[in-house]
Parts: sequence; C-alpha cells; structure tokens
Amino acid sequence: MWVRDVRPAPRPRRSFDLSGMEPIFDKQGRTVGWLVDDTIRDLSGRPVAFIAWDSLFDYSNQLLGRASDGFFRDLWGNAVGFLNHHSFGPLTPLTALPPLPPLPSIAPIHPIPPIPPLAPLPTLSWSPWSWEQLIHRERR
Repeated sequence: MWVRDVRPAPRPRRSFDLSGMEPIFDKQGRTVGWLVDDTIRDLSGRPVAFIAWDSLFDYSNQLLGRASDGFFRDLWGNAVGFLNHHSFGPLTPLTALPPLPPLPSIAPIHPIPPIPPLAPLPTLSWSPWSWEQLIHRERR
C-alpha cells in the first residue's frame, strides 16, 4: 500500500527571501539592525559588519566587539545589542515591534579577518556605548 506524502514541497530560497533576517535590538529595545547569516546590516539593509570566530568585524577588518549567546558585546564584554534568542547576559527590555525587513543588497565578500585576541568574560552589564558607536568606530 502506498502512503501519500502530504508535506509541502520546500520552497527554493531566493536572494530576496526575507525570512532569514533577524532583528537586532539595543538596550532600549529598539530595532537597530538586522542579522542575516553572519552579516550585520543596518536598518536600510546595507551590510556594515560581519561575524567570524564569535567576533564582530567591520569590512576594514577592524575588531568591533564580540557576538555570542545572542548578545553583541563591546571589547570589554559589556552588552550593546541582543537578538530575540539570547541567553547569558544583562536583563533585556521589552522589545518594540520590529519594522518590516528591508530588501537586502548583496553583501560584499568578507575579508579574511585576523585571529582575534582572547575575549573578555561576558558581563551582566550594558555598555555605555550605543549600537551606532559600536558599529561606527569613528569616535575612537
């Protein structure tokens, strides 16, 4: 006897499929960016950083911070942003409803990042830095 498979056929993933975009929230619970695979995008969908070896790099290969357990941290282990599925870290605020994800542009090929130094232990504190200060390092 034949049994009919009633599962829907998988949909092919397209470059404009927005289901893989996960919102990034700041310490106030506002959406500040998007995570797509290992690429960090700003609110307009433009690639601004990438994750390699649990470290956050800009496209100039500058170490910006760390990414682990659903938190984005500064170089001292303090939280700057978080994902919905976070674990060990500071208390997080209620999050605002994220906006509709933008249509992402094609991300540039990630440069080969240097091996980052040992990460500091994650803290249960929020960084004094904002998300924008972490991502755009012109203030240092």
